[in-house]
Amino acid sequence: MNAVIYRPYKRQDFKAVSSIINIIWKHESYYSPKTAVRLSEAYLRLCLTEQTFTQVALADGKPIGIIMGNHIRRHRCPLVLRLQAGWSVLVLSMTAEGRRSWRFLEEIDRIYAALLSGQPQEYKGELSFFAIHPDYHGQGIGRELFSRFCMYMERENIQHFYVFTDTSCNYGFYENMNMFRRGTKRVKLKVNHRLEKFSFFLYENG
Repeated sequence: MNAVIYRPYKRQDFKAVSSIINIIWKHESYYSPKTAVRLSEAYLRLCLTEQTFTQVALADGKPIGIIMGNHIRRHRCPLVLRLQAGWSVLVLSMTAEGRRSWRFLEEIDRIYAALLSGQPQEYKGELSFFAIHPDYHGQGIGRELFSRFCMYMERENIQHFYVFTDTSCNYGFYENMNMFRRGTKRVKLKVNHRLEKFSFFLYENG
């Protein structure tokens, strides 16, 4: 592998990044291949509506990791991103299976909203999306992306930011980065008729 290159997200990264989402969250273990792809694409479109900062890691010209951050007070989502996200959700909702997957995402959003509402302070920053292809774990790529996000927060004079995560992710990474767990919610959710246990967390930077 050649040296990893880091740069802001570009439109041509979309398919590769949505594929990473599909792999990490194992959507095809729960849904048909078509729904899994649509769900991954809709999720990425929604993430793109909630960011003011992006960095993509590329190996041999291909995206292998991404991080997104949000300066909440300065965030203004372009109309085109909102339309693209709305269209992706509409396409996802064309089948019964797709609608079930969308309801699952909505339930997670409600859990995250409850976790955030229970915090004593109002955050100015958010780590809104973070994913590394499993084949590239343990190579320092996540640390580098996280460092770039933290430098962005510093440039924006944001002292406190948060991130949502859960047991389907490598949530221990945030503890290794000296972040503190400020909220936990343990639930059972249906994932396309299958009842699964999850723990959802809110972490805050130190």
